[in-house]
Amino acid sequence: MISNPAGVSGPAPVVIALHGAMQSPESFRAYFGLDSAAAANRFVAVYPEGEGKVWNDGRPAAMRLKAVLRPGDDAAFLVALARKLVADGVADPARIYLTGISNGGFMVERMACEFADVFAAYSVIMATTPANAREECHPARPVPILFIHGTADSVITYTGFWTPVGATLSAPDSAAFFARLNGCSASSRRDLPDLDPFDGTTVTERSWLGCQEGAGVTLLTIERGGHQSPARVETRPDLATPFLGLRNHDIDAGEEVWRFMSAFSLAPAAPPPAEPGAAVAPVAATRKPKRTAAQPQGGNEPAQRGMSTQ
Repeated sequence: MISNPAGVSGPAPVVIALHGAMQSPESFRAYFGLDSAAAANRFVAVYPEGEGKVWNDGRPAAMRLKAVLRPGDDAAFLVALARKLVADGVADPARIYLTGISNGGFMVERMACEFADVFAAYSVIMATTPANAREECHPARPVPILFIHGTADSVITYTGFWTPVGATLSAPDSAAFFARLNGCSASSRRDLPDLDPFDGTTVTERSWLGCQEGAGVTLLTIERGGHQSPARVETRPDLATPFLGLRNHDIDAGEEVWRFMSAFSLAPAAPPPAEPGAAVAPVAATRKPKRTAAQPQGGNEPAQRGMSTQ
């Protein structure tokens, strides 16, 4: 399902947001609070559904719920979704962005590794990098990517974990891994203002500088934060969220992912080669000033799986 609010025309910037394991797109939409950022910044937010409400995210099968469920071809689905949004006049092909939480965050990393030419930038919330990515992740270009993670996350631990069937890196090592892929140099660190001293958490930002093609990497660490995305807007969390740890209110995940990702766009597609066999320049991401764009009107519904947009 796709819903486009009236008064907005496309093609527009689009953020595709991937839910966590066993979470419906509707539940994720109500919990995440991305709609508020979409309304304020005039982009389209799309909430697709993974087959069986999980994503085939590239981790070893034994480490994820897909091991016991029918394995969907989620990567091909997300590429087809992006192309359909462009074909329907909803999305600006240079400004399609991908974000996700937990299982959805791992799926974002898989797409960054395998389909770097489809999405302009990526953001990962409450997920780290699978250790196998060190051998298997070879993006076609430097990929801008943001990580947001809580140090007290008991579901996907901030420090990473090891099992006999696979392992994940820590959140800092995950960001550093992509910084190395992007050829970044030094990093800088700063503490963000503690705007809500009663939420029990604070935020530290670490950003990598001097990256190839300007493809920056940033890690927002939520000190004492649990397995929850930060939010400053009103949301409708699931009943289970009180058991996931503290939720930060100093920053808003929707605004942070948009602030980071919207600074990037894909370069225009290269024209066809003049002669058969001639090389085509790879697609690159470029930094650009923030721009506003109108959202599309009317309804266009992809043929595969449910989704809703704002």
